[in-house]
Amino acid sequence: MRLLTNERDKLKNDLEAVESDVAEFSKRCDLSNQAQEITAKVLAKANAQREGLIDKIDQLEETTESLRAECYNLRGKNLKLKSVTEEAEIAKVENFRNQFEFTPYYENLQAFFVNFGARQVLAELKEQHPTLDLSAVEDNYPAPEDVAQPPADGA
Repeated sequence: MRLLTNERDKLKNDLEAVESDVAEFSKRCDLSNQAQEITAKVLAKANAQREGLIDKIDQLEETTESLRAECYNLRGKNLKLKSVTEEAEIAKVENFRNQFEFTPYYENLQAFFVNFGARQVLAELKEQHPTLDLSAVEDNYPAPEDVAQPPADGA
């Protein structure tokens, strides 16, 4: 009987060990299942975000294409504007030349600057030395108001 009791105790211990292993394995399976569920949820959420980002990328690509087209159109308008601006500048220069050529006081550019510079120096001298008589020197450099003016733009 003692042998049977020992045998029974040994089998009981073996059974407890196996049940413990089964419980541990079941616990691991439960944890694995929970991890798989969490992974599936996270993966579903990441896929949803990915789809949203793909839509945003598509929208940005469309916006980029429209901005490129608009930029190309603006470059064309800018070139036209530059040509119009250049024509206006050329017209201003031509207008200045026409007025310059019709005024006897401005026979050439060098004479203009000589007279202008001399008048400026004479004005400074008059301010600093009011008693000094500069009328003889002033006669050599006529003032612009003493000379005939160019015709008006409409003439």
